Amino acid sequence: MSQELNFAIYAIKKNIQNSAELRTSFLTNIFGMTLNNTAFIILWMFFAKSVGNINGWQAIDIIAMLGFGTLCYGFAFSVAGGLMKIPEYVTSGSFDRFMLSPKNLLLRIATSSFTISAIGDVIFGLICLAIYGFLIKISLLQILLILVMIVVSNIVFMAMIIAIYSTSFLFVDANNVTRGLFELFLTPSLFHGGAFQGATRFFFTFIIPSLLIGALPVEIVKNISLAKLVLITILACLWLFLSLKIFKAGIKKYESSNLMTFGS
Repeated sequence: MSQELNFAIYAIKKNIQNSAELRTSFLTNIFGMTLNNTAFIILWMFFAKSVGNINGWQAIDIIAMLGFGTLCYGFAFSVAGGLMKIPEYVTSGSFDRFMLSPKNLLLRIATSSFTISAIGDVIFGLICLAIYGFLIKISLLQILLILVMIVVSNIVFMAMIIAIYSTSFLFVDANNVTRGLFELFLTPSLFHGGAFQGATRFFFTFIIPSLLIGALPVEIVKNISLAKLVLITILACLWLFLSLKIFKAGIKKYESSNLMTFGS
C-alpha cells in the first residue's frame, strides 16, 4: 500500500511540475478559475440577500457551501483528473496501457491527467471556508468539524466520480452518458441548500448524494449536529465501497480495442 501511495504522490508531483513549465499559462488558469468562482458566489449572495432566510440558511452559509463544493471539485480534477478521461481512454483504446501497468489500476488511471485550473478551485474553496469561519466567529469544535467534513465530502465526491465514470465500460456513447450523470450529481450541490426540503432533500441525500458535499456539511458545522456527521460518514463509506465495486465490475466488461496505443 505504501508503495502505491508513494507512486501516486510522485505522479501528482510530476503532473504539477509539467503543468508549471509554462508559468504564465499555469498562473493565468488558476487565477481565471478563482475569478470565475468569485463571480458565481457573488451571484448567489445577491440572491440570498434578496429572498432572505430560507429554512435557516443565510447568505453567509452560501460561502461555506461553495467552499466545500469547489474544494471537492478542485481536489478531484487535480489529484485524480484521469478518472474523468476514462471514456476517452476506453473509446480510443489507450486504456490498454493501464491494464498492463504493474501499479494499482485505479491510482494509475486517476493520476494520468491533471487540470491546472482545478488548483484555482482548491484555493477558492479554502478561502471561502476561511472567510466563513471568520464571519461566524468559529469555535475550535467547528474548526475540527470543518476539517472532518472536508475529508468526508471529498470521499463522497471521489466515490461518485469513480462510480459515474466507471459506466464508460457499459455504453458506446460513454462521453455523453458520463457527462450527463456528472452534471446530475454536481448541479444540485451548487444550489441554495435551504431550498432542498422533503422529498428533494431525501432524493439528493440518499439516492444522489449531491447534498453530502456542500449543504449538509454546512449544516453540521453551523448547528454542530453530530447525528448528521455520523449519517454522512456512513453514507460516504457506503458510496466508496459501492463505487469500487462498480469500477471492478466495469473493468470485467472491458474488451481491448487491439489498437497499438501504448504511450506513457
